[in-house]
Amino acid sequence: MLHYQINPDSEMPIYRQLVEQINAEIRSGALPCGTQLPTVREMAERLHLSCGTVKHVYDCLQEMGDIEMTRRRGTFVKYVRRGEDSRKHQAMVAIDHMMKKLLELNFSPAEIQIFLNLKMREWGLKWSGIRMTVVTEYTEMAAVMEKQLQQIGNVHVNVCALGQVKEYPYIIDEQSDVILTSVQDGQNLSYLLPDSSKVIRVAFQLAAADAAAISACTAEKIGIWSESEALTGLIRPFVRQGAQLVRVHGALAEELGALIVPCGLSTEELPPFNGQLIRISYQLDAGSMLYLEERINKIRDERQQWPGMLRL
Repeated sequence: MLHYQINPDSEMPIYRQLVEQINAEIRSGALPCGTQLPTVREMAERLHLSCGTVKHVYDCLQEMGDIEMTRRRGTFVKYVRRGEDSRKHQAMVAIDHMMKKLLELNFSPAEIQIFLNLKMREWGLKWSGIRMTVVTEYTEMAAVMEKQLQQIGNVHVNVCALGQVKEYPYIIDEQSDVILTSVQDGQNLSYLLPDSSKVIRVAFQLAAADAAAISACTAEKIGIWSESEALTGLIRPFVRQGAQLVRVHGALAEELGALIVPCGLSTEELPPFNGQLIRISYQLDAGSMLYLEERINKIRDERQQWPGMLRL
């Protein structure tokens, strides 16, 4: 306590060096509230400084709310330590130490700024999420796919219709770190995209329990809630022979005995229906999910090792 180091050769003014050191002790709790500090003259004698310099230091600390100076009683620590404020102060002290070290290495402020920008870019890449686009015909299942993929952690998922990508392939290339597609569509998609290395072919499948529920449905007429014919084609092989499968979107026919809807669709989004409701999930199989996680981890490792070669 009260053992302060003053470096006259530092670019930081002497009074500021002392302010920072006393402030650090007060905010860290090393100098608790109520502690009496030496008088201006005593502090000046101990550190071989002028009284004017120490007076300036005390004035700064008082403006910061750290101390209280009275003519009769003396100078006392006023600051009451709080957890969150202490964290902020510790961060500022750490930055001050870093700046001091870099200045001692004869780096200019402009050079230090460049180093900070490079490091912030590097750490930003470590923290930034992976931008993932799923290209599929089954856009109705977007909510289900997004929920599963977000289990990987720190990924931003976008689902895009296959037909849209075929018309405008550039819409996803520049905005994606990873592009997922089915094995069937992967080959065509690789030819369309400027950077085919982003394409990862995975196996999507209808959940086994959902397929079983569709096969066990005894309704003569089954509706499937879908805007496109693609999802109907996916479901049709599981429908009982002899049953009629019709695509609906909007008003429901009264003669429907069952209705198949994507899991991501809420009941409020559907018209009133009293028949059997079958919810379906369409997602990556376990092997594809494991493979994708490995690829994502590899990308994150590369970002940490070679941040300058990657986009933010």
